Amino acid sequence: MPNRTRPDPIIPDHEVLRKIGGGAYGEVWLARGVTGALRAVKIVWREDFEDARGFEREFEGILKFEPISRDHPGLVNILHVGRSPDGTSFYYYVMELGDDVRSGADINPVEYEPRTLRADSKISAGTRMETGLCIDVGLRLSEALDHLHERGLAHRDVKPANVIFVNGKAKLADIGLVATRDQRTFVGTEGFVPPEGPGSAQADVYSLGKVLYEIATGKDRLDFPELPDELPPVEERKRWLELNKVICDTCDPHISRRKIRTAAELAEALRRLQRGKRRRRSGMAAWMTSLVLGGFVVFGGWEVVKDAPWVKDLMVKEPLVEERKSPKPPRMGQIRIVSFPEGADVLGIGDEPLGVTPLDLKVPVGTEVEYKVIMNHYAVLPIRETVPESAVGSPLLLGGPLKSFTPPGIGEPWENRSVRYIPEKQGHVSSTYVGEAAWIEFANKTKLQNSQTKFLKASENGKTSKVAAVSRKDAEAFCDWLRDDAIQGGRLSDKYEMIPRFEAEFNDPSDPAGTEAARAAGLHPFRVFVRLIPYGRITVGTNPSGATVLLNGRFVGNTTVPLEIERIKPGPFTLSITLEGYKPVTFDEKSSPPALMEPEGFLPFNVNLQENKGVRFDRPWKNSLGMQFVPVTKDLMVSAYETRISEYDEFRKAEPRKAGGKVVTKEDMKSHPVSDVTRNNARDFCVWLTQRDRNDQLISAMHEYRLPTDWEWSLIAGLNEPANHTPEWRDVHAPHIFPWGPDWPPPEKFANLADVSADGARGMQPSRAIPGYKDGFERSAPVGSFPPSYVTFNDKRYEIYDLCGNVYEWVSDDLKPVAQSQKPGAPAHTPYGVLRGGSWSTFQPANLYTGYRNAVPPTVSDDIYGFRVVLAKIPFTEENSSESETDPDHG
Repeated sequence: MPNRTRPDPIIPDHEVLRKIGGGAYGEVWLARGVTGALRAVKIVWREDFEDARGFEREFEGILKFEPISRDHPGLVNILHVGRSPDGTSFYYYVMELGDDVRSGADINPVEYEPRTLRADSKISAGTRMETGLCIDVGLRLSEALDHLHERGLAHRDVKPANVIFVNGKAKLADIGLVATRDQRTFVGTEGFVPPEGPGSAQADVYSLGKVLYEIATGKDRLDFPELPDELPPVEERKRWLELNKVICDTCDPHISRRKIRTAAELAEALRRLQRGKRRRRSGMAAWMTSLVLGGFVVFGGWEVVKDAPWVKDLMVKEPLVEERKSPKPPRMGQIRIVSFPEGADVLGIGDEPLGVTPLDLKVPVGTEVEYKVIMNHYAVLPIRETVPESAVGSPLLLGGPLKSFTPPGIGEPWENRSVRYIPEKQGHVSSTYVGEAAWIEFANKTKLQNSQTKFLKASENGKTSKVAAVSRKDAEAFCDWLRDDAIQGGRLSDKYEMIPRFEAEFNDPSDPAGTEAARAAGLHPFRVFVRLIPYGRITVGTNPSGATVLLNGRFVGNTTVPLEIERIKPGPFTLSITLEGYKPVTFDEKSSPPALMEPEGFLPFNVNLQENKGVRFDRPWKNSLGMQFVPVTKDLMVSAYETRISEYDEFRKAEPRKAGGKVVTKEDMKSHPVSDVTRNNARDFCVWLTQRDRNDQLISAMHEYRLPTDWEWSLIAGLNEPANHTPEWRDVHAPHIFPWGPDWPPPEKFANLADVSADGARGMQPSRAIPGYKDGFERSAPVGSFPPSYVTFNDKRYEIYDLCGNVYEWVSDDLKPVAQSQKPGAPAHTPYGVLRGGSWSTFQPANLYTGYRNAVPPTVSDDIYGFRVVLAKIPFTEENSSESETDPDHG
């Protein structure tokens, strides 16, 4: 296209300063608004298009995008759209201005150059970006694309030059190319456009994958899937390889092999990487990456040995003649795509139009086919199937009934249950108040109780009717019922909400007294407002950093860097912030803060945490009962002593029915370990203690007291055993070694065992004592009376007492799963629990091996059975971690 000399554009309420960018689809100018704020203005000239139709189509796209642009933080905000003064020369739109490539948000209009991913790449001269930053950028942009695609639009030219930074955050720019999804006009940039062509949502995802490839490897997108010569450092490599697998699953040139096809799927994969989880996937991407890396290793090895004599001897001296055979033609299967109603469009790879239903096609057997069946006013019907051998003889029927789907269109009226909804900037509002008939239907179907309702007369659209004046609570319940009905009827998706809009000044001229009485009782007529849920954001920063953040009881991240939680659905929420050694902080928002109701609204939480006596897992700690805990791992602490009678008495006072066991009244026995407890008693003690210390804010909701597992008890005792076996298996395979070493008998006063002083205790005989052994106690001893063992954490040793003798200690496991211990046809029986460590009555050598398991039904108690408590961090799982905190569709 030849260069043209054009006059500086005239933009209402803006002083145009200078051109800062441009291309085949327009120019970008720096401008200053009437408030003094600097803006970017995109100018799209009519003469750059071959015909008026293309120009108008692009203008329609930007008009549709303008209200959407401010609903997501990953999209550059469009502040205003307009045309040239003559209405034909150009159209323009005013945008927020990106950061400067050198000075960030500090803008000098004379030297300003926008910071884009392409500009960052030039500065870094082909060096890859840090993996965590790549993941953050990719997640933000994939969520922005998902937001765009959900509204029927596609970007069509995702590339580094069109990713701009605003206040340090990446955003999708060059919105001039946004158009109605699946529009076939060819736009885009070589290497970022998938083989099937641009214009579709999947093409945008492919393009973003190539962007991630460039910033994660420092290589050009045309080099894909080559890896850089130098891999990341060891500490970063595992995460980088996971990111590379995501990129391979997104950018496979064969569309049928792509594991990631939508922006939502890409966001899900990146979100899991961001939280340190492996993404759910098949093994193919890992195989491809391993093959490439393995190729480098093999090639390097070949270069070393290829000239060795023994290799030359093995080389074939004469070329082999390969017999050439004609390839056997593939067997063709028959496919028939149907829909009800008929006449729907069928789209293939790259959304290529294939025909209308019913449609017959022939495809090679074994091919994985993918189609979309679309029809106005119906939801898209996706089809994905592998053509079986049986399709050779008879057609494989694919498709089925189409589900009605007629959501509100931007700027277009909408009808629901015979009520017309008028478009507004942010949604649609019912043209009439909720009337008597609709309210009575709702009340009957939901069996509404304890409701105050008054029916008043209203004149609307030339008609007089009765309308319902109700409380806010009842109006919200009506809107929820109406929304569910619209979703089931295919008129809305769960991404929409319905909320009441009250008419506080409403008057019924025929009944002024009734109107006033209704108003006094808080009853008002209302209309129904429907809109896409305006998700907001929460930002959390703490001093000191590193706190754990829970939203509505679910883990959402930590504040190692300021945490940004996006796509928060308006409504009540609870935000909990915890950091070991500091007082927990909870924000309980009963209603949506106004900041979350605005487009791109966000609510900041900046918290100065206050130190308290709460637990820290990196050092010894005493709880509210004075129990001494020492660290074992970064997620586990153990009581240095067996649980004492004095500690258990506090539980007995609070929960006498659950405590069980014998009451000990002698004060000199209070420091002895509690005994005569079942495993259930011990577990109930842990539950009670957890709640007690949570209430005292000494531990958080992500900590719990419990019995150690069998494997953890072994770890604490210094026994290295496999974690993926049952206690029964470990017992059989345990080494024959004692806590004091390989020799028998134990050293004098090593532990409280069955010694000669125990003669007569519980009718014990001398034959049931260790010959010649003396420990000084007939029965149990005060905890800590004997030399300690040690656990090591972070190169520090911590003392732990009575892992051998005194009382057996319950662990949380059964000896083996009930299913393994139950014989077919036999009556059900109680499983066996496990006790560890021996007791004051233990005298047989085999029972004193560190790996010995005493198998006892968990409902049995004895004066030699006690327990030890651990304090553990509750692991983050799919149930308590956030793929979605308040929005069920997120993630």
